[in-house]
Amino acid sequence: MGSQIHVGVVGATGAIGREVLSVLDRVSWRPDEVSAAASPGTSVHAVDYGDQNLTVEDARDLDTGLLDAVILAAPVGASRDVGERALEDGVVIVDVAGAFRDEPDVPTVVPWINPEALAHGSVRDVVALPGAPALLLASVLGPLARAGLVGEVHATVLVPASAQGRPGIAELSQQVTALFNSGTPPRRIFPHGLAFDLLPAVSEPSEDGWTEEEEATVAQVQALLGGAVPLSATLVGVPVFSGISAEIVLRPSRRVLPELITRILSDAGVGMPDQAGVRFLPRPRRVEGQAFAQVGRIRSRDEGRVLHLWVSMDNLRAIATAAVGLTGAALRDRIQGGG
Repeated sequence: MGSQIHVGVVGATGAIGREVLSVLDRVSWRPDEVSAAASPGTSVHAVDYGDQNLTVEDARDLDTGLLDAVILAAPVGASRDVGERALEDGVVIVDVAGAFRDEPDVPTVVPWINPEALAHGSVRDVVALPGAPALLLASVLGPLARAGLVGEVHATVLVPASAQGRPGIAELSQQVTALFNSGTPPRRIFPHGLAFDLLPAVSEPSEDGWTEEEEATVAQVQALLGGAVPLSATLVGVPVFSGISAEIVLRPSRRVLPELITRILSDAGVGMPDQAGVRFLPRPRRVEGQAFAQVGRIRSRDEGRVLHLWVSMDNLRAIATAAVGLTGAALRDRIQGGG
């Protein structure tokens, strides 16, 4: 490797991959070179990186030996294949896809939630990001847990079509068009439909009623927060193209006024409405393009023994920002030393 910073983005044609390229173009340590790769058979052959037009490589042909770091945002199979080769070449891996997330020596890290996890390093030079539901919940619960407001939590998370990447967004659009025109909607990504409807479970529940995604969300939040919050989560699929939201019900260990919650979250960088009124509450369209969670409608019952919080976040921008932040942290010595 030369003195320049060279980053690979696997899944560059997808919803998150394109967002990663947009964020990379704006960071202070903007990579000198970026290699864009995608799963075999992609129909997109070029993507934008600032004023450059990058040719998209087949992920199988990506030469990981030329890279300083690689961000994995393709489907798990393609990401795992590239990741295994990157490990052999000593390349830093930031795993967005979940290809390595469940392995015991791979930490789950978000720069603004648990940056201390980076200090412990990773045996395999891999760091993983959580899924968007866990990222949203931990962004709010983390500051509250650090402030000592630990208590039972249940969250109902409204999951958009973009959780299934660009194919999910496209299929929702196609379903809307087909139903408007009395046609037969495609149902490959969402076999039970999604347009003008919702999915009470984002996949088939197990015998105990919880889905695999719900259990994974809880496990990822616990990994980020060190198991500090007793949590359950219900994931509901909603006909929104992008932007994830949640209703969080918190039963703190002591009585808490909403004003204290507001102060703690504001100090932690969680956004709040600019003004009072329904039109200023965070929602998918209003938070579009913003990387961090926003909270509105903090309500209290039983004199502060139960609190309800409404939260919303641009899931694509948040994940991309976290991935690029982790890449910069991993390459800090090279960036600061100029190679």
